[in-house]
Amino acid sequence: MSSITDSDTLDREDAQRVSTRTAGRGRAVAVALGLTVAAFVTSLATGIVFAIPVFLAGLDVQSPLVFIGLLLAGQLGLFAVGAVYVWRTGLRVPVAVPDARQARDILLATVLALVTAVGLITVVSALGLAPGSVIEGAVTADPRLLVALAVASVLVVAPIEEFLFRGVIQGRLRGTFGPVAAVAGAALLFGSLHLTNYTGALAGVVVGALLIAVIGSVFGALYERTGNLAAPVLAHGVYNAVLFLGSYAVA
Repeated sequence: MSSITDSDTLDREDAQRVSTRTAGRGRAVAVALGLTVAAFVTSLATGIVFAIPVFLAGLDVQSPLVFIGLLLAGQLGLFAVGAVYVWRTGLRVPVAVPDARQARDILLATVLALVTAVGLITVVSALGLAPGSVIEGAVTADPRLLVALAVASVLVVAPIEEFLFRGVIQGRLRGTFGPVAAVAGAALLFGSLHLTNYTGALAGVVVGALLIAVIGSVFGALYERTGNLAAPVLAHGVYNAVLFLGSYAVA
């Protein structure tokens, strides 16, 4: 009788552990999704706040100055969401000057991201799935926007996006799922936030976002390898700058 009772107790304890683990995973996923949605909504709201006086003043929204202003306003929303979460939870996001080994890893990751992006874009274009971009009209009107975007990427976009998606979201997922699943999950959410960057058929838009997710996984793996947010920030910034300046050279 005692052995049966002990067995029942162990079964209940095992079931409780499984239930607790499942609940913990569900909570982590919910937090990651919630942060992404909150970032999108807040970014949209801060962009609208900036856009209102622009429209009232009758300024050209395709001018580089206004376009960059809208971009920076949206990035402010992303940063606010990440900063509030870190403040409320005490999540640690390590940042330091990269050492020689980390500098090598940053260089390798940047090259890998660029080669991967060019390869995937080539394949997608050959399949007729390449999406349009929301900045095409503005770039056609003034190609100098690409230079401004390169600068903004290094100084603002890369630091804020890496802070939110690698430092905060990936950091939150890692504590529950481990590094591999955390990198994949944060990368997919990173890609999903960029769905609005593309135009055209739905298939092309989704493919574009998935391409961003793949590149995001490179930055996520770099963050896990170095344990230093500065590493993916630098890789992301240089990656964006090379693409924008390359496009400007062609334009």
